[in-house]
Formats: sequence, C-alpha cells, structure tokens
Amino acid sequence: MALTIRPATEADLPQVRQIFAHYVLNTVVTLLINEPPLSYIVGRFRDSIGRGLPYLVAVDDHDVVLGYTYASSFTGSKLGYAKTVEISLFCHPDYTSKGIGSRPINQLIDTLRTTKHVCQEVGHEQNPTEFDVRKVIAVMSVDEGAQGQALALRDWYKRWGFEEVARLKGVGFKQGRTIDVLYLELHLQ
Repeated sequence: MALTIRPATEADLPQVRQIFAHYVLNTVVTLLINEPPLSYIVGRFRDSIGRGLPYLVAVDDHDVVLGYTYASSFTGSKLGYAKTVEISLFCHPDYTSKGIGSRPINQLIDTLRTTKHVCQEVGHEQNPTEFDVRKVIAVMSVDEGAQGQALALRDWYKRWGFEEVARLKGVGFKQGRTIDVLYLELHLQ
C-alpha cells in the first residue's frame, strides 16, 4: 500500500475525528472521556496551523486518512514555553503495528527542526513572536494493568530519541481505572 504524508486540510478532519474518537471511547491513551465533537478537532487544527506548527496526515492512494500527527503549544500562550511543543500521533485502529506511525512521526520531527512557533501571550496578541522549536514533549496515559502495552509505546518513542522524564502517578481516572501519565522529551538542537 502506498502511503503519502502531507499537510492536513480541514476536509481531512472528519476522518481525523473518527480515528481520535476510537481512542477516546476504547482506550486510556487519551484522558478525554466523551466522544469529541468535530468542532474540538477543528479548533485544535486551527490553533496548530495558526501557530505555524505542522499538522500532518498519512493517507493511502484513495486519500483515506490512516493516521495523523501534529504539534501544539505546550501549556498555552506563555512565551516562556514557546520553544517547547507537545506532539500527538494517532493511527487508524485497523492499521496499528504496521509502520503507519513511523513515517509521519519522522516527518513531523524533521519539520519541527525548522519550524517557527508563532506565539502570542495573553493580553499581547498584537505582538506575535516567532520561536525556534527546541524541545518536543510526548504525553501518554498509562494503564498500570496493561504495563506491557504501555511500555511498548514508550519504547517506540524512545526509538525516535525521546527520553522518559516524568511520571505523574494516579493523576487520571478512566474506564474504572487509575491512570498514570508519562512525559517524554526530545531535544531538537
């Protein structure tokens, strides 16, 4: 199967929402509980694009979205954090463990090396400032009962150069279980 990685468009977002909704409703990978409306996905997309950050989709020959990845602001609009971004990556559930995530994450990291993050601090929106991205954070929820799966995902990120830097124990609760949250960090320059 041919796979193309390209910038996402708003036309891709209903498919992106379907993929994300699967993880929201069936896993603890994200701590959202309820199925997200399309407006949630559109808002995150527009925020990332508006900041000059990449939002990529992996599509097949028929333009079906098989996965997506994007960078977003780490902790909102505080200029002191502007050199750090958070990334997200999700693959269509029928295409996990098939290498679909590797190409988009590789392209996302490469793109972030030359990306200018446009940030505006609250109350100073008329003065946007561009910052080079230096740090990339991946945040993942971990179900203690499924340690093998959680460690496999963490180790997958480590192959890309990420290092586990924090574990927040028991800060989440989903599907009747207490959830830890891992922070992984990649230094770009």
